[in-house]
Amino acid sequence: MKGILVLSVALNLVAFGAVAYLVANKPKPETVAAVKPSESSSPANLPSRTKGKPGSLMATTNTITQKIDWRIVESEDYRQYIVNLRAIGCPEETIRDIIIADVNKLFEARRKEMRSTSTNKFEFWKAGNMFASMLDEEKVKQKQAMAKEKKELLTALLGSAPEEKADLGMLVNPFQDMLDFLPDGKQGQVVDLLQTFQAKMMKSMKDGAPDAEDMKGMGKIQKEMDAELAKILSPQELEDYQLRLSQTAMMMRMQLASFDPNEKEFRDIFKLKKQFDDEYGLMAAMDDSKKRKDAQKEMDAQMKQILGDDRYADYERTQDYAYQGIAKVVARQGLPKETGIKVFDMKKTAEDEARKVRADKALSADQRTAALEGIRAETERSIIETMGQKGYDSYKKSAYWLNSISPSKTAPK
Repeated sequence: MKGILVLSVALNLVAFGAVAYLVANKPKPETVAAVKPSESSSPANLPSRTKGKPGSLMATTNTITQKIDWRIVESEDYRQYIVNLRAIGCPEETIRDIIIADVNKLFEARRKEMRSTSTNKFEFWKAGNMFASMLDEEKVKQKQAMAKEKKELLTALLGSAPEEKADLGMLVNPFQDMLDFLPDGKQGQVVDLLQTFQAKMMKSMKDGAPDAEDMKGMGKIQKEMDAELAKILSPQELEDYQLRLSQTAMMMRMQLASFDPNEKEFRDIFKLKKQFDDEYGLMAAMDDSKKRKDAQKEMDAQMKQILGDDRYADYERTQDYAYQGIAKVVARQGLPKETGIKVFDMKKTAEDEARKVRADKALSADQRTAALEGIRAETERSIIETMGQKGYDSYKKSAYWLNSISPSKTAPK
């Protein structure tokens, strides 16, 4: 948006300056006759342009100053507008610049209106792939149709439309959607700040995968960026930003897909996790200290109190990578959520039984092997009864935990 506005202003300044120079050598405006546009040269029902604020165009030569009322040139009809520009001697190249800038402004206003009336707002509490909700099929079609209409309009008016770089942001602009709670001016400031600090982050990773020292450096950069954001945004805006774009929020959306939190739950969990992450930083998951473990237990206790027993049990399961895989298969197969919970419980039961078998010193090696094979076979039968054969066939491709109980064999029928 910022780039389009700058381009529009620049083109208009160039165009107005060129017209002013030419007006000094043209007849007075009252002698200029408007030329009727050719109806056959342009399609019907062209969109109306928005007239600028009525004013005057000043032109100065060495000895003469002439004043032309711009309202004589302005017209709501693009074709008439072009005719009027030609009538005062405006060069074709300048006319082209003026019309392109004007049409860009028209369609940018339409895009802005479409965004403001869109119901496809970014719902930061929705877990899973945050870009999926932005790729609204109808929204993409509308943008493509608008781009086509703009090209056809410029072609009808000028004979050809300028070649434009592919608008990669037209498909999905995450910052535009995720920062929709901010006014345009602050959106631009935040994006500029993000670019600056992202460049610093990338520089710290120039040697490949970051090590512990690199991660500490990135944590420092993150804190610097947060401090700069606090200078731009109000406390409420900063909180809304962090709920959308902080590392904590990003990780939560990836981890909580099967938990499916509502907005209040997401905010409550975020508050606790953000405080924890701010204390232990990017390396928190690799910190095995007693202090961190105690802080983790305290956070979990607070979370259980906030969520209640049942929802906290859902939350705990969600943190398990194996359950995330089960939940994904269950959702893909159109099975109820309870199916995933049952299979996950079967996994825990089977693993507990397998541990007991391995710890039983009274069993011979052959007896232990046979017992483990039996646990796996019985578990597979139970999973098939719960998920169905099709569901099991899909799930077993990633059910590596079964192999940890007993080497793979043909699934029971």
